[in-house]
Amino acid sequence: MKLSKIKIFKKVFSVFLLLTMIFNIFVINIQSKPTSVLDNKDTIEKIKINNGNYDLLIISPQKFKKYLQPLINHKTKYNIKTEIFDTKEIYNQICSLGRDKAEKIKYFIKDEIERCSIKYVLLVGGRKDQTDKETWWIPVRYSYLHRPYDNIDEKKFLSDLYFADIYDTDGNFSSWDTDNDGIFGEWEFNKTADDIPDLYPDIAVGRLPCRNIFQLRTIVKKIINYEKKQACNSWFKKMIVVAGDTYPNKTEYYDGEVYTQMGLDVMQDFKPIKLWASDGSLKNGFDVVKKMNKGSGFVWFSGHGNAATWVTHPPDDNEWIGYFQLFHLFFLRNRNKLPVCISGSGCFNNMFNASLSYTYKLFWRGRFRYHVPYCWGWALTKKAAGGSIAVIASTAFSYESPDIDSKTGGCELLDLGFFKEYNKNNSKLLGQYWKGSITQLLDDNSIDWLDNSSTGDALIVKNVEQWLLIGDPSLKIGGYP
Repeated sequence: MKLSKIKIFKKVFSVFLLLTMIFNIFVINIQSKPTSVLDNKDTIEKIKINNGNYDLLIISPQKFKKYLQPLINHKTKYNIKTEIFDTKEIYNQICSLGRDKAEKIKYFIKDEIERCSIKYVLLVGGRKDQTDKETWWIPVRYSYLHRPYDNIDEKKFLSDLYFADIYDTDGNFSSWDTDNDGIFGEWEFNKTADDIPDLYPDIAVGRLPCRNIFQLRTIVKKIINYEKKQACNSWFKKMIVVAGDTYPNKTEYYDGEVYTQMGLDVMQDFKPIKLWASDGSLKNGFDVVKKMNKGSGFVWFSGHGNAATWVTHPPDDNEWIGYFQLFHLFFLRNRNKLPVCISGSGCFNNMFNASLSYTYKLFWRGRFRYHVPYCWGWALTKKAAGGSIAVIASTAFSYESPDIDSKTGGCELLDLGFFKEYNKNNSKLLGQYWKGSITQLLDDNSIDWLDNSSTGDALIVKNVEQWLLIGDPSLKIGGYP
């Protein structure tokens, strides 16, 4: 295909994306009856466990609730006891606690941990619209840890770790607002921290940032179809790594490729599929599409990113190559051969507050503006007939360790930690590895909250707070036998 034809196709695809977004907005108001993807004989009556223990708490808006019933039935079948509460129920129950809706939800999660010993929380709902007002189906928490990057001023970012870090070191409620000024996770540039969150996740939290019923029904069907049949080793036992020279001339080695090789060394039971800039196997996004279409259990991207793109560098060269963008998802046809995707170093890949009206100049020295209907990570996860089953990636600027041996809280150590957790923990439940990787990084890095340097411990905290799971935290990786 000639370059000119590719440009034409991209323009056509952009129009298609816009029309799809408009269609999805109208779908929000569709009130059709939900249909279960399970056969009638497999439908299980919901177990009433309000007064006993259960495993998975689903929180959703009232409008989404009935469309989640097939997922609840499915989870119950595989002994993941599940309860769902809508936001209206929660706000009524926690009426005397919480300064805002996000804090009310956090108090409710705390109550369910103490009352029912829950292990997982699935937040179902993202932005309601594509306007510049940011209205939400499920509330979010922004952390105000402020560290400018390359002359770009990023003063706040999304963090769902807030909903997982329930208790502080003394066992009290972890408010993330130590000075009680209504600004959460506050750590101003060139200052010591105003707020000192505990950061340790007490529970595994994931989010499905659905904007409408159409997206919700698609992802519910994907999760059920993925879990109800054990994956075939012929495709599942493959691990794709996509990388290059993330920071050219910074080190003598090609950091992205070295990190992903470390991941392959950990996952020795998986066949390595390397897409590396150094050997020419990674040139553009279609190289990724070809490998993903054959199926794999995991894909690890180590490079750069924004809300619409993942990208890296060739060896010792500042040129950008390997673009894997929303545009390329149109060609993904891996159907139920779905990987768990990791991209912690891809800045903004899971920035799920993106919208067509959200203007930001957040990368490549402000040379590009992106108006996209949803972020890269959610686009991969919600895609019908392919894509990924979950994406763990950053919601904001992420930071590497200063060198490969330092183990100083870099984003690549969170990603690598995920695979180490998978290798040593036989539960095969996605949220346990998300939770375990964060816990291990914090154990290895004590935080100096009095550090006022621009490149100090605040960057470790930022990496942890923004490493967000888009997907079901109770997901059985590889499906049930």
